[in-house]
Amino acid sequence: MRKRTARSFGVLLVAGLFVVALATSLAAPAGASQTSGTWTHTGGMTTPREGQTAVLLQDGRVLVMGGQNSSGALSSAELFNPATGRWTATGDMGAVRTKFTATALPDGEALVAGGEVAGAATSSAELFNPATGTFTATGSMITSREYGTATLLPNGEVLVAGGENSSGALSSAELFNPATDSFSATGSMNVPRINQTATLLQDGQVLVAGGPPGTLPGGTAELYNPATATWTNTGTMSFPHYGPLAGLLPDGQVLEICNIGDPGVPRCGTELYNPASGTWSQGGQADPSAEAGYSLTMLDNGEVLISGGADQFGSDSHRRIVLQSGATLFDPTTGNATSTGSMSIPRDGHTLTLLPNGQVLAAGGLTQKNNTINSTTSVTASAELFTP
Repeated sequence: MRKRTARSFGVLLVAGLFVVALATSLAAPAGASQTSGTWTHTGGMTTPREGQTAVLLQDGRVLVMGGQNSSGALSSAELFNPATGRWTATGDMGAVRTKFTATALPDGEALVAGGEVAGAATSSAELFNPATGTFTATGSMITSREYGTATLLPNGEVLVAGGENSSGALSSAELFNPATDSFSATGSMNVPRINQTATLLQDGQVLVAGGPPGTLPGGTAELYNPATATWTNTGTMSFPHYGPLAGLLPDGQVLEICNIGDPGVPRCGTELYNPASGTWSQGGQADPSAEAGYSLTMLDNGEVLISGGADQFGSDSHRRIVLQSGATLFDPTTGNATSTGSMSIPRDGHTLTLLPNGQVLAAGGLTQKNNTINSTTSVTASAELFTP
């Protein structure tokens, strides 16, 4: 299943007080004619936030939830309407929740599951109803978990796997059934995984890759078969992967992008999984403009948009963090990465969401060009649109 949202890993955090930045003014709606490879302003969110979660709903709107700003962690949520370019506040989540999964369901609702609540991994889940704009508690997971994955299956159920809780990394998996609003166990992965990737293949199986805890002993991967509820090992990648993105390409292969800087591991290196042979092959280097904290999403043509992030210079009390506004397009068919237009402001910890018209919505994030370890940081409510 192509990932519609991007999660930022390795975000560089700066100690100090968050200073809220004002939202940008409303600009052209997502459907407006724009120049290819450019960013344009759209309406600002109602609340400044960074580290939030975004999911594209069945009706084409984008639901953004949680994150944090100068007030701390947030339970609030809002909706972006691509037809008008406007944001509207909606009901709050039932708890201040971070590190959770969000999945758009076929009936138009969105499932929010797990994450961290009050400093601990939770098993609670809730459903967002776009018709009423409210979140309602639903059946809890069997296991509390944060940093897991959630994958919508062809039958409408959601596979939730891996993550961690107070017991450590998890290999367990469970299924959410929207007909009964309940979770049931569905076997265990062969390896406990945190921050792994999960991709729905064309044959209905789910490829789960990377994310082994601890020393990252290898880029292992396995397949979940919904017909038999079983997990089977498949080919091993050339180097460890720990997020941040995997996506299904038009030809049926899976692109995996690495975010590990260990010796011998290429930064943002890529690998391709061939379901027909069950093997991996190395691809090119996606080459983001920043070393960490960037966000990614896959476009309809299989290219990957990478934007923002932060670079760090120096160490300890002399450390300087520079946020980036640059963006890169990576083409897995050629293995080449090319610079594309830059965002209007630097962003770190923002979300990227692919819209039905092919544009990409960038929202929120930390924004400050230069700061030191003891300086304040700024969180923005602004948003902009990328036209490929």
